[in-house]
Amino acid sequence: MIKIFQIFAFSLIILSGCSKENINHAFNDIVVVEGYLYAGRPLEIKVSRQVPYSNEAVYSPDNLDSLSLSVFDGNLHYELNSIGDGKYSHPEIKVIQHNTYELHFYYNNTLVSTETVVPEKPVNFSSNATNVDVSDNILIANNPDELELSWDNANGSFYFLLVENIESEPTLINENTDVSFINKSFNLPPTQSDKYLIKTRLFSYYGSYRIILFNINTDLAALYESNDNTSQNITNPPTDLENAFGIFTGINADTLYININ
Repeated sequence: MIKIFQIFAFSLIILSGCSKENINHAFNDIVVVEGYLYAGRPLEIKVSRQVPYSNEAVYSPDNLDSLSLSVFDGNLHYELNSIGDGKYSHPEIKVIQHNTYELHFYYNNTLVSTETVVPEKPVNFSSNATNVDVSDNILIANNPDELELSWDNANGSFYFLLVENIESEPTLINENTDVSFINKSFNLPPTQSDKYLIKTRLFSYYGSYRIILFNINTDLAALYESNDNTSQNITNPPTDLENAFGIFTGINADTLYININ
């Protein structure tokens, strides 16, 4: 499976620089945090430095592998262990839905803090079909049919969908397609609806697919929307961290499998 949230990488690159309006200001060495708290998986947090626009920027002497990161899970405080490359974890922390997690540490003599709640697993996630027939006839645009995915969403939470072909050597639906321009996976933007309608022409390969529905928090949805930043419109993506850039957010998911025939 591809790295789940690599689609947010561009925002984090932008976020690791300074905003266009601050390009000419003095560089402020503020740390960047990446923390995706995925229910049922080990906790891991990565810290990194900004990429300044000026060659004269001066960094804090803090060692990114020697910071004192702590997480409070509502009952106990845990001092995280450095595993290198700015990454930290703790084997005893269990990421559980509905739990609140707080992060605290000092960087450049400044307290960095934030908290997040892990959302619940999607409820009643289902598909209107498990086997989908498509055509390789480009004149009918690989079928106008739609695959309907639905779930419960009475409170208007944000959901995000990732679709992955899981065949080791998948067969192209249209064998004349230039594979350099397509991927085995695609995603749909966050929604507050309770369904996605997927045009079957979005599928490029035959075979088995894994469809992952993520229940995400507002901050992650806002980070996705900030992906429209360009070099002509550079802004720091939104963040709930105090004295840091980045993301520290809870995630939960459920998975379906379908076949494209």
